[in-house]
Formats: sequence, structure tokens, C-alpha cells
Amino acid sequence: ERTMQLKNNLYKIIRKEGVGSVVNYAIELIPSCVIYAAHFPGEPITPGVCIVQMGKELVEELLSEQRSTPCKLMITKVKNVKFLSIISPNETLQLTYQVKKLVTSEDGTSVETQLIVLSEEKPMAKISLVLRTV
Repeated sequence: ERTMQLKNNLYKIIRKEGVGSVVNYAIELIPSCVIYAAHFPGEPITPGVCIVQMGKELVEELLSEQRSTPCKLMITKVKNVKFLSIISPNETLQLTYQVKKLVTSEDGTSVETQLIVLSEEKPMAKISLVLRTV
């Protein structure tokens, strides 16, 4: 699986904070990213697949921290994805990825997660994924 690492290319993590069982990642989009040049010239829109991929990378980040060992994941099932608003770096530079649910299977190979992408308080996307460790 050769996908471009979006972290530090399309976005950077500003901060992480935990509130109870919920973890929030504040991120900032990088408008100069090559993806925006193509999608679309002069009117940059964050592709849906990238919104999902950023969520996957943040879950990897969180699990790597929790397990104190690098964790690589592959999406095995997209249970539900709702894109509620267009995410353009022209209008929304900062987003919060809220990890609402993170459940690891007993053998530790499979992870189920629910993420909400927020611009300030406004939900921009809702994502439910099943992932497995690679």
C-alpha cells in the first residue's frame, strides 16, 4: 500500500487534547499542498478521500502513542461517511478531528473508530471506519 503521507504535506497537527474518552486533534491545512493545485486550481477543495485518510493517520498517531510503538493501519471497511460541508483551505484553515470512539479487537489486530471533523463547532464530516494493523 503506497499512499502519500498527508501529515506535514496536506496538514499539520497543531495540538492534541483529551477530554474524557474523546481525543481532539487540532490540525491546520497546508494550502500550498500539490493536492490543492489539482483539486481545483484557484478553488481548492479538500478531497473526500483525503479527509478520510487524515482521520486514518490521526488514529495511527493516537494508537502509536498509546502503544508506545509505531502503528500502521489499513482501512478494511468504510462503515459510514457523511460529508456535511465543503472543506476549503481558503475558508477553513483549522479543523478539529474528534476521535469519538476507538475500540480495538481482543487480539489487537482490528480497530473500529468514529471520527467527527469540526470547523470550530460546526460538523464538516462524520466518519466510521474499521481498520486493521499492517
